[in-house]
Amino acid sequence: MDTRFTPLLLVSLIHLLSRISAHEFLLPGTSLSVEDSSDTLHSPNGAFTCGFNNISHNAFVFSIWYTSTAEKTVVWSANHLHPVYLWGSEVTLDTDGRLAVKDYNGQPVWENHVNSSSSAEQAQLLDTGNLIVKGQGDIILWQSFDSPTDTLLPNQNITAATKLISANRLLVRGNYSFRFDDEHLLTLFHDRKDISFIYWPDPNTNIWAKQRNSFQTTTIGVLDSWGHFLGSDNLTFNATDWGLGVMRRLTLDYDGNLRLYSLHKPNGRWSVTWMAFLRTCSVRGLCGMNGICVYTPRPACACAPGHEIIDQSDRSKGCRPKFNLSCDGQEIKFVKLPSTDFRGFDQNKYTVVSLRTCKKMCLEDCNCKGFFYWNGDGSCYPKSFLGGGVTSPQLTGSIYIKLPKALQVSRSSIPHSQPYGPKYVPKCGAKNNNFTVDFLDKPKTSQSGPQYLYFYGFLSVIFCVEVIFVALGYWFILRRDGKQLTGLWIADFIDSRLDRQFDKVQARTMVKLAVSCVEEDSRKRPTMENVVQMLLSVDEASGIVEQYSTS
Repeated sequence: MDTRFTPLLLVSLIHLLSRISAHEFLLPGTSLSVEDSSDTLHSPNGAFTCGFNNISHNAFVFSIWYTSTAEKTVVWSANHLHPVYLWGSEVTLDTDGRLAVKDYNGQPVWENHVNSSSSAEQAQLLDTGNLIVKGQGDIILWQSFDSPTDTLLPNQNITAATKLISANRLLVRGNYSFRFDDEHLLTLFHDRKDISFIYWPDPNTNIWAKQRNSFQTTTIGVLDSWGHFLGSDNLTFNATDWGLGVMRRLTLDYDGNLRLYSLHKPNGRWSVTWMAFLRTCSVRGLCGMNGICVYTPRPACACAPGHEIIDQSDRSKGCRPKFNLSCDGQEIKFVKLPSTDFRGFDQNKYTVVSLRTCKKMCLEDCNCKGFFYWNGDGSCYPKSFLGGGVTSPQLTGSIYIKLPKALQVSRSSIPHSQPYGPKYVPKCGAKNNNFTVDFLDKPKTSQSGPQYLYFYGFLSVIFCVEVIFVALGYWFILRRDGKQLTGLWIADFIDSRLDRQFDKVQARTMVKLAVSCVEEDSRKRPTMENVVQMLLSVDEASGIVEQYSTS
């Protein structure tokens, strides 16, 4: 055997090992440079990479991302509030455990916080995606799992001291957070400078009905390796592909929806296996103040009549009024927005009141911006603000907003969702969703995943059955009392709580539909599509006067 090359081979091997070691550990006194894209840390299993992430031209953020995804999927970021420049920036580790991101001028823009007298031995990226700084005796001096950004990884805890904050593809913070509230319940918050409110779980529902428990002192939630999430408040949900061996992440997306993703390793793409909201417009405040989320059929943002968009590039900033509203009731009119509500900001709730009474209460209150009225039980909800607007055929009530009488409102400015609601929820991508492109933000990654098909035709069946029972029941009562149907006023069919304020054309149409639904010849019965179209056409024809009426 020729041994002349043994020293050379030994030197090469040592150099190779040092390079491998440099990519697995960051030692005190060493650094990672922004100028070398390969100057990164890798987890031993190769699932995660840590280094500088280029978010825009000459702007970099020290981040952790999945290594093998089709598009880079960031799960944690350090200096997302202060990106660094391309040249001269670096990440350094000191002997005291201080991990610092420094800009081109050597000034730190982000540092970790270490409360220990132990000296640091190394920084390491674990197989779990957790970046740690270890001290003597394998003591963890600091870990990224204690300061999540918008994503929770398996076996990473969310506690009272931590929270998820939504972010867009540029890692700019959004308006939503996932955290424990004052009652120790895991909740989704809509946060703005002037206001903050809970939008999930629905504040209008009883938490006991959801088996949530606020009577506990422990505040912790964790997603395990099986795809099961469990919180100390009994919040629990499972991935649809529940089981081991799947890479997952729980992310609060920029649109305010909390989603659980699973990675399909063969193509490196993500699919949604659980989400807090199946319908995007259910996220409150998605379109900002005075904005309304509508299905076209894709979710999009529109302004309430008399308002204009604040920022075309970011519809979540909402809309501003184009008028000054007086407190003089003689100068005010109400404009009706059918099947629309501004959820939240209710001043009060009044039941079994007429539409006229509800209008009068709001008209006499200068702080009332409008009111939601539900015909079902005569419920009236005066609004102090117009936020969290949504238009959907599923909403049986209408919002009435205050506008100056002098303001001309065209019918085209009344937001409408398509008759059958969303045919589908667009594909959900790794960090954001395609449906937010038009009015929120561009997606961070490629778009793939399951499509959710929504078909609302069955609602027409329910409607037909309900009207049939009402009509037939009323007919039997008349027969019992010996009364004739001829000459019967249509008003006798209508709930008295409406204070005789209804549309006769709509009432007649409903009775005709009820009769046609029980036609002996099945071929003469209307299809579900015909029922919906007939109701919508008569609603549009008869609703014009009410929509533009003043009081």
